[in-house]
Amino acid sequence: MSERAAQLRAAFDRAFADAPPGAPVAMRELLRVRIAGEPFALALTEIATIHVDVKIVAVPATARELLGVISVRSQIVPAYDLRAVLGLACELPPRWLVVVRGAPAAFAFDGFDGLVRTAEEPIAHSAALSRGAVALGGRTVSILDLAAACAAVRKEL
Repeated sequence: MSERAAQLRAAFDRAFADAPPGAPVAMRELLRVRIAGEPFALALTEIATIHVDVKIVAVPATARELLGVISVRSQIVPAYDLRAVLGLACELPPRWLVVVRGAPAAFAFDGFDGLVRTAEEPIAHSAALSRGAVALGGRTVSILDLAAACAAVRKEL
């Protein structure tokens, strides 16, 4: 047997002798955001697009959550203030906005602090509109449920 064939055979046999690799770790991708000065996270799987300094056109409305409408890819989408949805103080106009994947809604917030990938499973969290919480940067941060936020604003209208 040639030396190369012997190496291949040894590698083949070793593959069965070695322990199988562990299950791949599922990573969660989260956007770190600030809402009324507090850190929150949004699941990237719930977001279609993210925007900064988008022109929001005011429309007559009684719901304080509704900021107005925006144009995204030739569609008119209602824009809601996440601070108002969460019952938090709304002092300055929000700069950032995410359009919800699969829903005709956008939610505005104060600041975008980046994308984070974590293998950590969310822990139970009783905050309003929360899908759980994760530890980010030494703090426990609530992951907001955008589908629940959509349902909450529909109920208000």
